[in-house]
Amino acid sequence: MDLSILIVNWNTCGRLRECLQSVRDTAGAISHEVIVVDNASTDRSAEMVREGFPEVGLIASAENLGFARGNNLAYGRASGRHVLVLNPDVILLPGTLRGLVAFAERHSDLGCVSPGLLNPDRTPQRKYFGRLPTLSTVFFLYTRPGLFLDRRLLRHRIRRRERYEDLGDPVEPTSFTNGGVGFCCTLIPRRIVEEIGFFDERFPIFFNDGDFAARLFRTGYPAYLLPQVQAIHYGGASVQRLNARIYHKEFAYGLRTYFRKHRGWRQAAAVDCLLGLDAVAAFGRNVAQGLAGKRGIAEILSPLRDFRETLTYCPPASIPDVPEKG
Repeated sequence: MDLSILIVNWNTCGRLRECLQSVRDTAGAISHEVIVVDNASTDRSAEMVREGFPEVGLIASAENLGFARGNNLAYGRASGRHVLVLNPDVILLPGTLRGLVAFAERHSDLGCVSPGLLNPDRTPQRKYFGRLPTLSTVFFLYTRPGLFLDRRLLRHRIRRRERYEDLGDPVEPTSFTNGGVGFCCTLIPRRIVEEIGFFDERFPIFFNDGDFAARLFRTGYPAYLLPQVQAIHYGGASVQRLNARIYHKEFAYGLRTYFRKHRGWRQAAAVDCLLGLDAVAAFGRNVAQGLAGKRGIAEILSPLRDFRETLTYCPPASIPDVPEKG
């Protein structure tokens, strides 16, 4: 079999239906299978798959396994020579699957390959590109003081660098050895998974793509982007259903876990300090507003409380984190 398409879904029934229909409409002669892991959705996603797409292998989980565990479960059932990690909010276009598989078959050095992503209005989508995170990334992209400095003094120079915005809209296949495209529609040859492993379940939602990329690049394989092979990506269909506080904690958990695993305890401690700096900045803003009578004491202290909760947060879908680098 050429291809196993793995989709992990949580409460995106409408988008999932469109995604599966696009697979059905565009797969053509490619021998493939589709495996959907439904993470205990409450919007009848599993029922929709059973009734509307009987050819799909459905795993209806009684609990929310998260993105990493869900994909690992699907991979355990897969038999294709290549696997496509596909988000349910992606619409495949004619030629998407054929182009990805053909490119992977022609390039033995390939670690993974993604199509060019389009917004629903067919304009290029760039916000899902990025370098592997560094301390500079954390400060300038994930803290209020850093965002302010980059915007006011550096004219977004750091953001453009970290998000590969200096690439513009490439038209030729482009290889990356430091980041690339997020894993919303990414083909990985099975031989790569057998060599470096699939998803690390310490990253249930965020930074699992960065962790995989770091392991991929460490073994010498690049990630490719094929701009002329395209897919529509709505973006954030599942994570947008998280409330803001849980989203922030999940994001920070993935970020901190990435640094503990790949950068060592010193840089991991520095990340905690930078996130703490952000909390202090928010606290200072709240104090000023409190003195002006616009905030009560509970609101003034909320950034410090939230930071404490962030440092102790452990996602229900994760496995225990064990540092790997000193």
